[in-house]
Amino acid sequence: MPHWRWRVPLWSAAMEATLCIHTCLWLSAAWIPLILPHGLARATELAAGTDSRGTAHRHGKLAWAVNLDVPEEELEQRAEELARTAGLVNMGRIGELKGHYLFTYQPDGHPAPEPEAIRRSVEALFAQHDSVRWHSEQKLLKRSKRSLHFNDPKYPQQWHLNNRKSPGKDINVTGVWERNVTGHGVTVVVVDDGVEHTIKDIQPNYSPEGSYDLNSNDPDPMPHPDEENGNHHGTRCAGEIAAVPNNSFCTVGVAYGSRIAGIRVLDGPLTDSMEAIAFNKHYQINDIYSCSWGPDDDGKTVDGPHQLGKAALQHGVIAGRRGFGSIFVVASGNGGQHSDNCNYDGYANSIYTVTIGAVDETGSMPFYAEECASMLAVTFSGGDKMMRSIVTTDWDLQKGTGCTEGHTGTSAAAPLAAGMIALMLQVRPCLTWRDVQHIIVFTATKYQDRHAKWDINQAGFSHSHQHGFGLLNAWRLVNAAKIWESVPYLASYISPVLKEGKSIPLLPQELEVTWNVTTTDLELSGMRTLEHVAVTVTITHPRRGNLEIRLFCPSGMMSLIGTTRSMDSDPNGFADWTFSTVRCWGEEAQGTYRLVIRDTRDESLRAGTLREWQLTLYGSSWSPAEMKERQRLLEEAMSGQYLNSNFSLPCPPGLEIPEEQRYTITANTLKTLLLLGCFAVFWTFYYMLEVCLTRNHMGLDLTCHGSTACKWYQQGGKHRALENGLEMESVPLYGEKDAEDIEIE
Repeated sequence: MPHWRWRVPLWSAAMEATLCIHTCLWLSAAWIPLILPHGLARATELAAGTDSRGTAHRHGKLAWAVNLDVPEEELEQRAEELARTAGLVNMGRIGELKGHYLFTYQPDGHPAPEPEAIRRSVEALFAQHDSVRWHSEQKLLKRSKRSLHFNDPKYPQQWHLNNRKSPGKDINVTGVWERNVTGHGVTVVVVDDGVEHTIKDIQPNYSPEGSYDLNSNDPDPMPHPDEENGNHHGTRCAGEIAAVPNNSFCTVGVAYGSRIAGIRVLDGPLTDSMEAIAFNKHYQINDIYSCSWGPDDDGKTVDGPHQLGKAALQHGVIAGRRGFGSIFVVASGNGGQHSDNCNYDGYANSIYTVTIGAVDETGSMPFYAEECASMLAVTFSGGDKMMRSIVTTDWDLQKGTGCTEGHTGTSAAAPLAAGMIALMLQVRPCLTWRDVQHIIVFTATKYQDRHAKWDINQAGFSHSHQHGFGLLNAWRLVNAAKIWESVPYLASYISPVLKEGKSIPLLPQELEVTWNVTTTDLELSGMRTLEHVAVTVTITHPRRGNLEIRLFCPSGMMSLIGTTRSMDSDPNGFADWTFSTVRCWGEEAQGTYRLVIRDTRDESLRAGTLREWQLTLYGSSWSPAEMKERQRLLEEAMSGQYLNSNFSLPCPPGLEIPEEQRYTITANTLKTLLLLGCFAVFWTFYYMLEVCLTRNHMGLDLTCHGSTACKWYQQGGKHRALENGLEMESVPLYGEKDAEDIEIE
């Protein structure tokens, strides 16, 4: 049989150079995945860690959040071991919460057990494991964007910034702008359904460093067009805050000198761990988190942040902004037409948030607005169809034009508040989260509204369940911030869990329980005056909406913390639910607190029972006299004398908080790596083919069947091919087996 040879040119120096170049390209492409922080194998894991931990939930997979009780240096190892033992995959730490990990079940291709069997197995393991302090299966949470849509005619002016039609019915911001206070140096992040940052009103102020997309797991929070929901909500909120002026387009933002970021999280299924990540995302870059959403405003829902979300809010106010605390601004809700109350919303009820309600352009409470004892203040939004709504930036996707005059609801009020807080932080960057709350309490303005009932507490502050401490006023907020010295450290007192087991009688009778807080109780914390007062209750009742719950502070100030709701027919009552109030702000903490519960149920229903309750007080060591002196100083500053001058108080440096890990392997990056990998494979085969052809030309006969020409010469422990006196280092293409069994690799 003839021996065929490939017809290739003779070997030359040029061919050697070509082969060397190909070799270098091949090696470079082959090493690309390895130069990443943890290699290509780790890339997908990184993309699914802090930045894509929602993926396990979005596709219906089982997932658990686990809190480990082990030494810090062993956390990562023990988390991996525990996940492996449970047959789960460790997706990494949840946000910035130390010791909290997310485990997911991922089928390996074999027939998977029933989900219920997996749950039982995992729950049993976690329940008896010594290292597990707490665990919770991740469930999908339902959150609704707080916006109302009317087919109203559009109005050409931003009346909420400068009301020419009704002078004084605006946020009083123009005087602040005239003094060059525009929010410069402050970053506000809109946590919502995305921000279209490429439009003319947003792009110059956009902060990519503070943005992220938790729905698609990449750094770009661009909203996705949705015919049903219309994902323009976050873009509208962003425009209210930081729309660029003097660009001949649409609107001007309240803090038009600030930076605006977006965290896209509402355009898909949402879990507790995703909320936790959102609340702490880039929290050394983002100063203010604007959240115009919450549980359903349907008059029957009782919900709020779950275990991880609560922990993230607390972590944010402790470690965010170099230790001064992230500012979380939340909308009070749009369930007024359903007799809803924002004390049933755990976000509005939290001591770590600034709860903002809405008034229309006349200063009246709109039909959609909710009332509650935890509301801090209100600002402007739309009203009924005859009232003007908020003019703001809109997306230009689908049928959007980039501008709208129909933004309304408490969704429109919260961003205005966030923008005004940005103005405060420009003149006083070291304001803590509690400083911001105090300044709002001290400066909000009371006004007449036939729907509002104002009560003056022992400290002299006016509060109504409808409007909080009053209307936000940018001029007053900024002038107060300019001279503000930080409040004393937060002090707290927690009573024992008070086991009652008492039946709740029908009206006109009522159940009253009390707890006395003595001077001795407060000595350890040093608390003298109150800020937030919280009551955690467990109540059984056949129809939860029939209950009315009131709390009386020692001064006699009454807070309606739980209202009756005709649509709430839940038969389970309240299980460890916390109500809070700010109506006793500045009052003395010592004294007797009274909890009064009324039942408006039908006589045919069985009586409810107060199982247990617990009182928690938050405040500071400020005395009533010190609070009055601070009030005097603030009123003195309202002339603008300090804002007009070079007066400046020194700011402490803040804490050194470790930087977030910046590297993020996105889906686009992985696609690029895949293409490079394919390129590397192509060059590998090309290289092998060229080497094979070259050796064949030099006398290598792959069909030689035992000929000595198939042998490689050994020299110095390496394989070398010799031809015409030229040494060339080569790679064997087959193992030396039987000559009849040549294996071409």
